[in-house]
Amino acid sequence: MPEQNKRPDYISVSQVNRYQNCGIQYYFHYIEGIKTQANDKMLRGIAIDNSANEHFNEKSQNEIGITENNFVDLAVATHDEKSDDVEFDEFDKDVSRDKTANASKTYHGEHGQIIKPKRSDDGQMPTQIKILEDIGDNVTLMGFVDLVTDDDTIVDTKVRGADKSIDVEANLQLQTYATVIGADKVGIASVTTAKTPKATYYGGISNETTKKRAMQRIKSVSSAIDSNIFLPAPEGSWICSEKYCNFFNICDFGAKRK
Repeated sequence: MPEQNKRPDYISVSQVNRYQNCGIQYYFHYIEGIKTQANDKMLRGIAIDNSANEHFNEKSQNEIGITENNFVDLAVATHDEKSDDVEFDEFDKDVSRDKTANASKTYHGEHGQIIKPKRSDDGQMPTQIKILEDIGDNVTLMGFVDLVTDDDTIVDTKVRGADKSIDVEANLQLQTYATVIGADKVGIASVTTAKTPKATYYGGISNETTKKRAMQRIKSVSSAIDSNIFLPAPEGSWICSEKYCNFFNICDFGAKRK
């Protein structure tokens, strides 16, 4: 490991999550700066999230948003536009495109109609709100809030292969953003890319306890990174495999250990 830490000047929830999954993976990505290719699962999430942002920004101004056709067309266009930089390791491009179209239609028909974004009267859009905040102990937090609703709920869009219950009160991203913005309600607008897509909303609270827990976790990880502590994932962990780690073949705890 290097004597001089080349970590980013800020910490983000995605950094913390990666570090907690595997410190060595964090090291390769953020310290060594080794770039990896996105996969088709990530692409579907990006495409639908982009349409959701456009819809809720529009809805914050006219209370309607964009049409179903425009929502789906934008998601598919985003999918195809970014597909050249993606490794299709789960489905081929055509199947991935169809799944994006079907899931985006379901998202628009459910979450797109029910969720009410914070109304934009001053030009401030309710999506992708940038956070750059000193949270104490020389830790600077950066991130982007997916959506703030009309009742000041922090909402994140999740695109998943299957519908599994989500504990939003233990979700680091939601609790962190709720802390910085001062929100007391959080939620996840989930949609699956299964053959029959399913849209589910998971809501919960953010209180003093959940906020304090989130800040402690972020500061603890940031301190460990400053101390050049990069522990590998536990032996036998699902993440320590060629399928789930792009660094598996160059890691001493991955393929090289055999």
